[in-house]
Amino acid sequence: MVEKENEADDPYEFVAVRFPVEEGVDQDERMARVFVEEYALLGVPRHRILQLFRSEHFAGTNAIYVNRGQAFVEAIIADIYGPLPQEVA
Repeated sequence: MVEKENEADDPYEFVAVRFPVEEGVDQDERMARVFVEEYALLGVPRHRILQLFRSEHFAGTNAIYVNRGQAFVEAIIADIYGPLPQEVA
């Protein structure tokens, strides 16, 4: 694998930016929904998305998981993916 030192003007350097949101907006819910939608569009199965939220290697998703809990994350995943096949009658 090729490795290089990061350069000060590297266009691929990760930059996190915070922005103001309206009063009353659930930021965790909105961000979790964006994460789940993005991974769903990439074809990631729902159980793998839950693993991303559980993993400490993914700071953004894990912070939501720690702050809001597994049930919160599972509810968003279910809302985006729809019911499991055994739940459809």
